[in-house]
Amino acid sequence: MSEVAIRRALASDAAAIAAVHVAAWQESYPGLMPERVLNALSVQDRTKRWHRILTVPDPAMESVVLVAARPDETLAGFGSCGRQRTAELVAGGFQGEFSALYVLAAHHGQGVGRGLMAEMARDLIGRRIHGAGLWVLRDNLRARRFYEALGGQVVGHRVEAVDAHVLGEQADGQDGGELHEVAYGWPDLRVLVPARDDP
Repeated sequence: MSEVAIRRALASDAAAIAAVHVAAWQESYPGLMPERVLNALSVQDRTKRWHRILTVPDPAMESVVLVAARPDETLAGFGSCGRQRTAELVAGGFQGEFSALYVLAAHHGQGVGRGLMAEMARDLIGRRIHGAGLWVLRDNLRARRFYEALGGQVVGHRVEAVDAHVLGEQADGQDGGELHEVAYGWPDLRVLVPARDDP
């Protein structure tokens, strides 16, 4: 990951984050999401959403957004974390949430995802949040293997409507089917943070 630097996102990164968000979904989710949902994804709509998150964050979630930037400042991926929104995970001791982690396919296997997870874990630990969880599509086996390799354990299941979950305010009321998701949890976020050599 030597050519990628992880830093806090700026409001000016909103369009680049949105472009990665849409591209990563379209690369990763064929066969896992309805085609019409993937085709409906809009970089313009996502840019507005990410600009809002970066400039008017939800005080209840206290989101932090990190980007993995190449030397030319284009993005290889991004992640976001904050306070847990799912009551059952809070009750299980997972006060933090990894709310997004997306890496472009061209950068898979290069440590970008691991780096983002480590930096998000550091951020949460710095806020005295020591356990965190995330939700992933049940059938997204590649992502599930990644989280399991990082020590994540399955700690929950849920089923949600596709349109409400994916399109939000752009949902058109159609019956888009269901999303089956599993939660992974890390009761001790220190397992995600590699030891740093003393200077």
